[in-house]
Amino acid sequence: MAAFQTFLTARAAAGVVIAKAVTKVTYTNRVVTVTFDPAAAGISQGTFDSINPYDNLARFVASPICFNDDLGNRIRPAIDRLETVRADGKSLGAYTAADILQLNGLER
Repeated sequence: MAAFQTFLTARAAAGVVIAKAVTKVTYTNRVVTVTFDPAAAGISQGTFDSINPYDNLARFVASPICFNDDLGNRIRPAIDRLETVRADGKSLGAYTAADILQLNGLER
């Protein structure tokens, strides 16, 4: 989805190393999947792990849709799950649609 790619590109341009590690954003069967590869940011997996402040990277990626604004209200209904994975497929965390609503006490 373009909203996620736009958010992540802006964060990478602002110097956020975690965002620089994003290599792919896909949307299939109501699931957004964001892939992270530390090599894309010029760092090792160990460095990435040590600078990543999130236990669940889906919290970082959910930013475009976790607010009660036009963008969030338009996109949230089309998403059942938000997944984050490493380039090798290992999960870096996920949120269900209910988790995303709960982030900011949203009703829809």
